[in-house]
Amino acid sequence: MTACNDSMTERDDRLDGDQIASPATSDEPGTSLVTLALAAEPPTFAESFAAAERTAFAFLVDEHGFQAGEREVGRAGSERGVFGRVVYRSPPSAEGRSRQVTLTIAPLRLELDLELSRTASPPCRIEELHALEGRGTFPRRQHGLYDAMHEPEQLQAEFLRLAGVLRACGERFFEDDPWLWEDLGAKRMRRDQDDEVRRTLALSKERFRAREWKQVIELLAPLEYRLGSTATARLAYAKRKVRQGA
Repeated sequence: MTACNDSMTERDDRLDGDQIASPATSDEPGTSLVTLALAAEPPTFAESFAAAERTAFAFLVDEHGFQAGEREVGRAGSERGVFGRVVYRSPPSAEGRSRQVTLTIAPLRLELDLELSRTASPPCRIEELHALEGRGTFPRRQHGLYDAMHEPEQLQAEFLRLAGVLRACGERFFEDDPWLWEDLGAKRMRRDQDDEVRRTLALSKERFRAREWKQVIELLAPLEYRLGSTATARLAYAKRKVRQGA
């Protein structure tokens, strides 16, 4: 993996700035098409990423006292392609705890993540915070990440979308509420339990169709008081079949 820092030395195999001729208009004598093309060259992904994330997340510094940390822009192999990552950190509290906001994008893998963390607490994604603290549905992506990689305005719009969610539902995070992380963990546990129940119900339906009544009972009996009407009827039918020796 190769990466660059704020010096933005990665130029996507293009000429560095000091190799570009001074801008000239087509009316000036000696102006060539090469000179005009170089002068109009669009920003690199590194430059676009830096400008977009600074615009979107300046409020972390200006309003909440966070400090801009390391920024990486580079390539992560031929399959992952380019990536960008930046970290903002809050100053440590009296107890030595700090919070962190990490933005990561890998356009070719269609990955865009905003992660929040606190010392000694598991990190959470912005979608999890919104599910706990936000209202309505999570704002949908408006631009394809591959296109946004080449269009600075689209890249900035996607970063502003995530920053807007953090602004809207990040009050407890910015107040360093220690109970926030417990609430996030509890909600994550309930979600995992619900996923497990759904998997169990799907498997019980397969076993029911296969007339494996004992397995249906083994799957559904522990969940008897959480079952809906259809699964309850399935369990009752399986019990009846076992009593009948079917």
